[in-house]
Amino acid sequence: MGPMDFIRKPVASLTLGEKLKKIRSDHRISLAEVSRATRIQIKYLEAIEGGAFESLPPEVYVRGFLRSYAGFLGVPEEAILKLYERERSIQKNLGHVEYAKFQPKAPVHFSFVLSPKTIIITAIALITMSFFGYLFLEFRSFVSEPRLVVFEPADGARVLGSEVTIRGEVDPRAEVSMNGELVAVDENGSFSELLKLASGTNTIHISAKNRFGKVRTKTLSLEVEATEQAKEAPSPVPAPNAFTLSLRATDPVMISVRSDGAEVFSGPVAQGEVRAFSGTDTIIVSSDRGDAVLIRFGEGEEELLSPLKASAEAVFGKNGRLQVQ
Repeated sequence: MGPMDFIRKPVASLTLGEKLKKIRSDHRISLAEVSRATRIQIKYLEAIEGGAFESLPPEVYVRGFLRSYAGFLGVPEEAILKLYERERSIQKNLGHVEYAKFQPKAPVHFSFVLSPKTIIITAIALITMSFFGYLFLEFRSFVSEPRLVVFEPADGARVLGSEVTIRGEVDPRAEVSMNGELVAVDENGSFSELLKLASGTNTIHISAKNRFGKVRTKTLSLEVEATEQAKEAPSPVPAPNAFTLSLRATDPVMISVRSDGAEVFSGPVAQGEVRAFSGTDTIIVSSDRGDAVLIRFGEGEEELLSPLKASAEAVFGKNGRLQVQ
């Protein structure tokens, strides 16, 4: 064997499971987080990443698992399914073909000479592949919705107290909003936002929009329980000359209420939620959507805070509404 000769060895490429595991590891996502988001048991996720297809349930379930896992990671579902079918077919074929048939009769030798022409051709090939890869990624961003993953809290979770931190990740340069309010996103696409919640059911709409205008939305429904201290606190008794005001949200909105010059409430109100307030002088109600808030003064009929789908404010006195802005 000459000094420039060597035995050709097969170059290994990542399997389906290895690719999924690498993407998950690159985003620092644990199997437990994937299991919570996709409702796939961890043992099945481990079998997928380990290529142990024989340990998985019937194929119709496996395809559902792969679609959910791919959607969670933000990778094309069809590409993942095609890779699974190919590896599944290879495994089945290897079960019926003797390994000896694949062994070469003798080592294969070849010589490789590094020349300027080879370097130029390789450089051109790399540049061309990089260019078309960039075009593919841009086209994918243009035609598909941006990636949006919410790590915590889980949909339907119970929250103790009046605050919760929403943490997740989107495609870099994507714009994130919660209930219509923009949220800061770092250069890696991670976001974390502290929200104040009202007791009861709270609905949070999270949207991600890429630079091409494509939008992906997730909705969280959280059950908020008051702390023991709040549960034991006695309800305020209205003064004898006080008037009452009740608010009902027809859509999730942000509401702020000031009674006799002091702020008594500020935060989100879920759809269908009713809140009551009292005052002796004035009650000022503000909302980011006037058409989504119904107000009942005393025992009167409900009326809109404002007919416009925009921020609005109203002032109420002992005799009813005083002004609308």
